[in-house]
Amino acid sequence: MAQNWLRITHQNDKIQLSWQRGYENPRFASEVAFQQPFDKENAAELRWYLEDYLKFPYGIFPDNAVKIEQKLQHWGQHLFELVFRSTEKGREFFQEAIREGLDKCELGIISDNANVLNLPWELLYSPDYQFLAPSLAGMYRSLSSQGVKAPLPAMPDDQLNILLVIARPYDRQDVGFKTIARPLLAALQPIRQRVNLKVLRPPSLKAFEAELQAHKGFYHIVHFDGHGNFDSETQGVLVFEDEQGNEQAVSAREIAQYLTDCRVPIFVLNACQSGQVGEEAFSSVAGQLVKLGAKGVVAMAYSVYAKGAEHFIGRLYGELVRGECIATAVAAGRKSMSIDKMRPSPKGNLPLQDWLVPVLYQQEPYTPFVPKKTAPSFADLMAQTDNTPENSKAVGLPDESAYGFIGRDYEILRLERAFRQNHVVLVQGMGGVGKTELVAGFARWLDDTQGRTSGMFFTSFEQGAGLSQVINQIGRALGGERFSQMMPDKQEDVVQQYLQTNPCLLIWDNFEPVNGFPTGNEPLLSGEERNKLKRFLKELRVGKAWVLITSRREEPWLDCGYSLINLRGLSEADAQELAAKILQTVGVERKNLPAEYLELLKLLGGHPLSLRVVLPHLKTQTPVQLIEALRRGLDTFRGQEEEGREKSLTVSLDYSFAKLSERTRQHLPFLALFSERVDAGWLYSFSESPDNGFGQAYQAVFGENLQKPDWMRIFNEAAAAGVLEYLGETIYKIHPALPWYLRQQLNTITSQEVINELEKKLLILYAGFANYYREQLISNAELATFVLRVEEPNLLQNLRLAEHQKEWAEAQSILQALGEVYQRLGRKPEFKALQQRALNQIGIHLADAKVKGKDALDFWMYLRGYEANEALQSASLEEARKVYQEILDELIAINDFSVNDKIAVFYHNLGIVAQEQRQFDVAVDYYNKALKIYEDAGDLYSAASDYHQLGRVAQEQRQFDVAVDYYNKALKIKEDTGDLYSAAKEYHNLGIVAQEQRQFDVAVDYYNKALKIFEDAEDLYSAAKEYHELGNIAQEQRQFDVAVDYYNKALKIFEDAGDLYSAAKEYHQLGRVAQEQRQFDVAVDYYNKALKIYEDAGDLYSAASDYHQLGRVAEEQRLFDVAVDYYQKTWEIYEQFRDWYLASATLGKWGRVLEAQENYAEALQIYIRVLAIDLEHNRLVGK
Repeated sequence: MAQNWLRITHQNDKIQLSWQRGYENPRFASEVAFQQPFDKENAAELRWYLEDYLKFPYGIFPDNAVKIEQKLQHWGQHLFELVFRSTEKGREFFQEAIREGLDKCELGIISDNANVLNLPWELLYSPDYQFLAPSLAGMYRSLSSQGVKAPLPAMPDDQLNILLVIARPYDRQDVGFKTIARPLLAALQPIRQRVNLKVLRPPSLKAFEAELQAHKGFYHIVHFDGHGNFDSETQGVLVFEDEQGNEQAVSAREIAQYLTDCRVPIFVLNACQSGQVGEEAFSSVAGQLVKLGAKGVVAMAYSVYAKGAEHFIGRLYGELVRGECIATAVAAGRKSMSIDKMRPSPKGNLPLQDWLVPVLYQQEPYTPFVPKKTAPSFADLMAQTDNTPENSKAVGLPDESAYGFIGRDYEILRLERAFRQNHVVLVQGMGGVGKTELVAGFARWLDDTQGRTSGMFFTSFEQGAGLSQVINQIGRALGGERFSQMMPDKQEDVVQQYLQTNPCLLIWDNFEPVNGFPTGNEPLLSGEERNKLKRFLKELRVGKAWVLITSRREEPWLDCGYSLINLRGLSEADAQELAAKILQTVGVERKNLPAEYLELLKLLGGHPLSLRVVLPHLKTQTPVQLIEALRRGLDTFRGQEEEGREKSLTVSLDYSFAKLSERTRQHLPFLALFSERVDAGWLYSFSESPDNGFGQAYQAVFGENLQKPDWMRIFNEAAAAGVLEYLGETIYKIHPALPWYLRQQLNTITSQEVINELEKKLLILYAGFANYYREQLISNAELATFVLRVEEPNLLQNLRLAEHQKEWAEAQSILQALGEVYQRLGRKPEFKALQQRALNQIGIHLADAKVKGKDALDFWMYLRGYEANEALQSASLEEARKVYQEILDELIAINDFSVNDKIAVFYHNLGIVAQEQRQFDVAVDYYNKALKIYEDAGDLYSAASDYHQLGRVAQEQRQFDVAVDYYNKALKIKEDTGDLYSAAKEYHNLGIVAQEQRQFDVAVDYYNKALKIFEDAEDLYSAAKEYHELGNIAQEQRQFDVAVDYYNKALKIFEDAGDLYSAAKEYHQLGRVAQEQRQFDVAVDYYNKALKIYEDAGDLYSAASDYHQLGRVAEEQRLFDVAVDYYQKTWEIYEQFRDWYLASATLGKWGRVLEAQENYAEALQIYIRVLAIDLEHNRLVGK
């Protein structure tokens, strides 16, 4: 707690600083005129930085954020000068505070003026002592005069009573359910016996009011964890949930009145904007509460990111339970935020200086809880470990795993909501997915937050527990020996009455064997016992008890109308958190693991049991070795597993496999050769016929051929056993460890040589499959993309197998199909990694590939051709040309007409290089060479790509009618073949021609047509080009906000793909929008950002457009010498590339600047040169 106080009091447009040491009387400095140190622009910049920057950290915004971080010091120093340097006493008081120690001093801001209270006083900055707020013992805001103050009677002093309201009306789009509750509970853990925490259920206004009315003067703290905002009248609102979980906005006035009436002294809000004051003084939540007499309100002055709130709240409560006052606790929370600044963003974690967001409103110091100073008695220590219903209230709950309960926030939220509507809930999921951990974690959550205050009872049905065991467990826990002496029928009556009248939770775990598992097997309980359970459940549907059941399947025989929750693996973030804890336990550094570690995590599918069993082996093996071990069924994961079905992959899968029918056990091991998903249709096509190599290879291992209905029966039985999960149509999800387990079964059926032959046949099938659907991308793109994505895990597995076995033709077929899909979906980095892996195995150089045979050479050409394409896209034109030429020379040397189609491809590519170098005649020659090959072969579809490029050459030369003819020719071919995806490129270019001719409505129609095709295909990368052009048209029509939205959409896609070269076009256009709006500094920032990218890429032609715009900005600011320099650079580039149209336009602007400088002689020479260019290049014909 503070020992000294600095106070800044504002009144009548003046401020006065006072200093109080200990119990001495305060001393006052002279009043000084208060000048608002922040204008609207400053306030807008700060709000953008704290609330919006990390939502869109693209373009120049990261640079702007750095500038604002630097301004924070400037703004803070301005405040510091105003407060502490305006008077001699102010200087003296600050020095005294320094001598006494800032960590012993609180700083208060006292005013009734909303604008003054809203100032970011937390930014106070001294050049010698940096930002003061993180160093102070506390910082708070107070009202000069309170309209209403309700005196508070004595509060309970035996426990710290907290009511936590968690509102998450936006489901998966919302913040994690326990994001705040988790650190809060961790902070309270050391003194749980002295803290009474209750979560409001449901988090509705009705329940809130009822809880407070029933416990007036009881709660020390109400903590609202949710969303806050302002309504249409700028009044503060908090967003609760209604009974169905939808949002329910409640005004600050209403909340404040409830809290005041029910005598709650402290209100904590980690809702956004809860500390901001609206136009009317104290219209925000915090202001209203203080005005009505709250002792303290902790709020957020700006929207706060969940991660920042997590750091703050954990430390806040950690200090409160130690007995610190609210101001000290807030200061500690702020310091925690300032230490760990990383916050999530679309670009990963980025630093944010958001420690100034939490604010405290208080009228006087307040300490809500003072812990006992005496050492705990033996009885206290026993109570801390006691597991009776009076303490933990959880009976029979399994111990938490060594890694703790991780994640599952959304599933906990789903359970909370399910029990609002239904008293019986069934969690269904495959073995090892974490059903038991989830329900036990949910029970602990309820125990910690008073969700079920009358007991929780966990029963495992794995060995066939019946109703009598359930009754006896509950009765003995509650009634002890006396219950045991009762007659059985009386026992059931007593327990049932207790459950119907008291809020309890019954957990029935591993319920599937009760009625026979899988279906058709002998039930563990008799029909009579099963009927007793059914009757019992139906009777519990009314009353206060909840029943939570887990099973590997649905249990419709219960006929009790339960709510069903399907459980799958952990989310990606939660799986990585569990993986990190596992690696830490075994002493493996995550940062030292290769990229294949992420591939291994993906393969394990967030499956908790698989993660716990497999990842410890990273201590001695590489991720690639573990991937291979899973694929080949090696004994890597045997021997070190713990006993029991929930801890051993082998035992868990044995449990399901042993109960399957003989025929299913005979054929299911074929799934050892698959990964993640399997389609019964493809298995049928492989296994159906004994007359082809596929069917013969299958029959050699499994003894018979199977038809599609056979596979469906097998898969449905396996799904009922919890090792497969039905996804729809004929597609099933595979238990992550099942292929490893089944490979061991397969190894006992036949020899490795026979298995290898089976794998080879399956590889051939998948290569053919990949080829077929790559071709289908032309005429049926939506279906082909869907199928290739479904089969992606199997394609990737077979690609690795093909590389390992040096089957280069099959590897190329698979990689080309995946490459097409990855390119369309904007997954370039993933494809690049696969391409590099394959190239490293074949060899970087042509000679390396040639010695490996024709298939290797073909694959090498494809891989190197992709690299050249990438170089072309980033304007590394000479690099691309060399690769294309090397491949072309090799193809021509083969002297075989069968490679003519490939020769045409590289003529085409060399044409693009020449076109980008503005060597149009050379480009046309190359395109015509390619065109002749295609036309001679009757391959009009391939010829369309050259018609397209000839159109682009004509367009570049402003021969628009010629361009349109070529585009329409290409368009007709693509539409006739049903290739709408490729047709979209023609729509795009026809749009550009229309736009150049200022036919904007026509252009927009073309762009939207292309955009719909790309968006339907989920090809965001191509869609970005349409966003760019739509932005251009909006800009031309002076719809600047619309233009910026389009450009930012495109920018995000390009930056996320790591394509800064394409992003440079968006920087350029955003600069033009800023320039049009006379935001010259912003425009220059954008142009310079684009310019650097082009210069680094050696693309002078594109750089010229930014030199040109920088010249225009300088001209508009009448910096004529600067403008001339930029125009001269621009002219020299356009002259070099013989772009006489733009060269002439640039000279015209240069002459205009010279005229403005009254340098008429030089201007005349420039205009004469313009005329000469126009005459020489026929631009004046017809004028």
